[in-house]
Amino acid sequence: MTNLEQDATQFIDAQPSGFHLVHNAVSNETWEVIQRWLSSNMLPSSANEPSNLMCVPIPWETGEQMQGRVIAQFGSCKYDYTVDDAVLCDQSTTIPIPSYIRETLLENEGGDDEEHYTQCIINVYEANNEIPWHLDHKNFGDKVLVYTFGEERPLLLRKPIPHNDDTFGSIGLQQPEKEYTFHTSRAYPRHCSKYILQGSARNEWEHSVPSGSGKRVSITFRSWRGAN
Repeated sequence: MTNLEQDATQFIDAQPSGFHLVHNAVSNETWEVIQRWLSSNMLPSSANEPSNLMCVPIPWETGEQMQGRVIAQFGSCKYDYTVDDAVLCDQSTTIPIPSYIRETLLENEGGDDEEHYTQCIINVYEANNEIPWHLDHKNFGDKVLVYTFGEERPLLLRKPIPHNDDTFGSIGLQQPEKEYTFHTSRAYPRHCSKYILQGSARNEWEHSVPSGSGKRVSITFRSWRGAN
């Protein structure tokens, strides 16, 4: 058991309000196309034209700020790891969300969600990479959509007790962990699953993913809310 999992075993509650998990959200064939893109930069230009390949460069980043994992960000806003802040992108340097990714992963979301999401971040985790406890930055919108591929790792969630308006900063707890006790929960997204964090699950429950024994890839969609 990892340290993150040990931290999240104080007591287990029901899944938080606003958390929704769907297994088998996309086909393994879709994942194979995405996987080839991640290794070769070649991606179909449209979900309706799978044989029409185009080069979609991936703006990979890595470093200590990303805890060693490799990431790529697309869209009109991003998380700037060098200053720990969510920011709007310069229009001249914005790299749009690839059409195949938008059409394939968002087409079943319904309503205006396809237009709602303005940012996409891809995270590639090796076996020793983990996601520490955090909230998605407050500048991002109320709904966060995550697709998971590869190794199946638990998603850990915790909500501090008591919770009030001063509990969280922009990305997590204001005070050291030892100052809190927690409601805790966990979920088990499988390969090709998706989950949504919205409402309480997005704004009041921190989440983390422990290290594992194999590679994991997540593709996350967010919108821009801006500073309150």
